[in-house]
Amino acid sequence: MKHTRTLRRATAVLAAAVTLGLGTTTAHADPGIPNVGYGYPNPAKSVRCVQFFINSYLGMHTVDEDGLFGPRTQQGVKDLQRHSNFNWTTHELATDGVFGKATGQAVLEHVKQNPWSIDYNRAWSCSHYVPSYTVVLN
Repeated sequence: MKHTRTLRRATAVLAAAVTLGLGTTTAHADPGIPNVGYGYPNPAKSVRCVQFFINSYLGMHTVDEDGLFGPRTQQGVKDLQRHSNFNWTTHELATDGVFGKATGQAVLEHVKQNPWSIDYNRAWSCSHYVPSYTVVLN
């Protein structure tokens, strides 16, 4: 009986902590983050984050997370855009291989709504390095 009561209290505390922790996501964007793709500055951190999202949602090791935007990363972005169009987004993304604000918005909204679907700590960090209209995970 005593163990059951302790287990119930622990479960309630854990449930409250999870609810509060997941409810702290706020929406804002950094308008200065450029698109990631051919013809853009492609900072290594931003490219690594795009590669992380590709690998997280398309397969364990679709592209190397080396921070270099090349043909495999471009194809990975196109595949991620198609995957998003088919599975999550309410607005169809152009499958152009550019990780721009619309693609970032779709990916980060998916992370925000499904935080268990990805390494959330890494996604949170990456949300500050990829373009989007409104979503940065906090």
